[in-house]
Amino acid sequence: MKEIRDILDRVAAFESGQRAVLATVIEVIGSGYRLPGARMLILPDGGTAGTVSGGCLEADVLERAKLVLETGQSEIFTYDTTENEASVFSLNMGCRGVVRIKLELIGKDSEIIAAMKAAYQGRVASEDLLPPIALLLFGAGTDAIPLVRIAAELGWQVTVYDHRPAFLTAERFPKAQILVEQQPDRSPVITADALTAAVIMTHNYSRDRLILPALLRSSAFYVGTLGPKRRTEQLLEELAAAGEIFTQDQLARLYAPVGLDIGADTPEAIALSIAAEIQSVLKKRGGSHLRDRKGSIYDRQ
Repeated sequence: MKEIRDILDRVAAFESGQRAVLATVIEVIGSGYRLPGARMLILPDGGTAGTVSGGCLEADVLERAKLVLETGQSEIFTYDTTENEASVFSLNMGCRGVVRIKLELIGKDSEIIAAMKAAYQGRVASEDLLPPIALLLFGAGTDAIPLVRIAAELGWQVTVYDHRPAFLTAERFPKAQILVEQQPDRSPVITADALTAAVIMTHNYSRDRLILPALLRSSAFYVGTLGPKRRTEQLLEELAAAGEIFTQDQLARLYAPVGLDIGADTPEAIALSIAAEIQSVLKKRGGSHLRDRKGSIYDRQ
């Protein structure tokens, strides 16, 4: 989704009537670095945003885009390395498969750009365009800073909640989309959909007791809490004693302690483990070594 954000940023700066070429991966058979839906914007001056491969096809796509810029006619090109991985213009792709890429002329008013805006800005899905992951992060402490930075690099949309205005600033979180000053003694109002993940990093037990129930009852696919496992168990026990009962489905979305077991011992490494766990849950993967995986790494049939 980062490339969609980058493409929209480039197109937003277009002057009236300015055009560029959008390359879209429409089919992959066998091995390929990018999946269908991967996009790259090619500007008339050769500038680009996004990628359609691991770098092996881009040079040729740039050359083909020149013709589309001249004629205005969309084209679909097929790259086939199933017999010889060096067969496509001596590109030495390093993987064997068939990749089909569509090139089309676009401008600010193109339908595909409108669809990208709807997905990224309005969180409205269409065809192969899904909204980005929305990350709700509760706590604006020092350990939250690298998590916001990593999430933004992945193209996620980040909202940071905290009750301390001095911590909740654009200077500390320049990559966050929204900063919300949370009332310390009230449950937060949660807006979440099926592509929303939430992480509690307040380091405050009483505030977590207010935040966790709201998140578990939301549509978030992932709810992570910082701290020892026993801390979260005690919190749930106290909530149950007060009549706050959660279903097994709701509790199945709770990850406590938050993060993958990678031996993280610094704020940056902890942020990496959290982002990786969110990605693994989203894609229904176990977070294990790819060398131990049987079959395709991309869940292809």
